[in-house]
Amino acid sequence: MSSPYTPYPQGGDEGGYGQPYPQGDGGWEPGTPRGYLQGAPVGFGEAVSQAFRNVLTFNGRASRSAFWWFFLVLAIFAIVVDIIAFASGARALEYLVQLIVILANLALQVRRLHDTDRSGFWCFIYIIPVVGFIVLVVFDCLPGTPRPNRFG
Repeated sequence: MSSPYTPYPQGGDEGGYGQPYPQGDGGWEPGTPRGYLQGAPVGFGEAVSQAFRNVLTFNGRASRSAFWWFFLVLAIFAIVVDIIAFASGARALEYLVQLIVILANLALQVRRLHDTDRSGFWCFIYIIPVVGFIVLVVFDCLPGTPRPNRFG
């Protein structure tokens, strides 16, 4: 049984909520290749290699796949180094790796927020305990804007 209700626009020249896309601003045509920093979806290998090449790049965009693949690598890397540092008693190594992971994750988080057409200053919401973390995770799970936005 089919329903007349369609939850999302089903193609055409309509943007979100059935509104037309702005014309004349340029933009990506369907099928036009986009790069890593323009929010193009990437696989595991490309996400990790490009993220390391752009580890301190705070401009541009990061797709959901680029964000979550690199986040997975950072989490595994941090856990392994924490185990090694705990076993060997090298706490300075653990702090150094945590600093690198925080900087890399911050840059990637800012680019991910840019992909959802939000400013990088939304990272400061993390200061609010529990709620800030939940808000950022929700933003990270949202799809990016399909066309160019104010961040690229």
